[in-house]
Amino acid sequence: MSDLKGKIGIITGSAQGIGAGCARVMANHGADIVMVDISPEEKAGETIAAVKACGSRLIYIQADVTDFDQVQGFIKEVADQWGRIDILVNNVGTHSIPPYAIDSLDLDSWHRYLDLNLTSMFLCIKAVLPFMKQQKWGRIINMSSLISHRGSYSGDISYTAGKAGVNGITLALFRSIAPFGITINSVAPGLIDTEMLHTFIQTKEAMQENINRVPLGRLGKPEEVGELVAYLSSDKAAYITGQWISINGGEYA
Repeated sequence: MSDLKGKIGIITGSAQGIGAGCARVMANHGADIVMVDISPEEKAGETIAAVKACGSRLIYIQADVTDFDQVQGFIKEVADQWGRIDILVNNVGTHSIPPYAIDSLDLDSWHRYLDLNLTSMFLCIKAVLPFMKQQKWGRIINMSSLISHRGSYSGDISYTAGKAGVNGITLALFRSIAPFGITINSVAPGLIDTEMLHTFIQTKEAMQENINRVPLGRLGKPEEVGELVAYLSSDKAAYITGQWISINGGEYA
């Protein structure tokens, strides 16, 4: 497959989970990959090997995407080294552990989780847009969540608010960037089989209770989310922008 041949894709939070799945799939579709994560490169060894096995070029950047200086730095580094930036997959995000409801969440924690789940996406988009506007082509995919529409069973207020805000960023931007040939969409996964999910839902009983809510009767795979992201990154999806696209096995229709 070569739907993304010649395209440069930056994927944040890609050392594991959905971000790693996106990196593997997009490389399989021909893209050159920039993996950005706060974790050291060693944590992403299997994904790095899989990307290189596809014949794709790869840059791994350890950075904090809540720090605008670092974000501007790695965006410029990629543009200088490879000449363009075609795709931004804003994937960074996490639940609070435990999932704090409003009565137990302090203000510092509120800001910390909002910075990670929402502000990071604003910063990455702000840094990458000048390059996409100049080349008059771009794809921005913001990783939202089923929770942003369905709500949180646990009352996890910072994650739910942050992911709802991700949809808001998409809706705020799609009209103004469309004349530059740039599309922006939100992808909203449901229960995906990742390390984060198993940290958040720790018992077999609780996991099965959640799976029972899914009409397809199973967890999704990171690569299934990756295939949707790869499609939205391609020319085949050139007429799709400003959308909230769900991938949740039918849990929320």
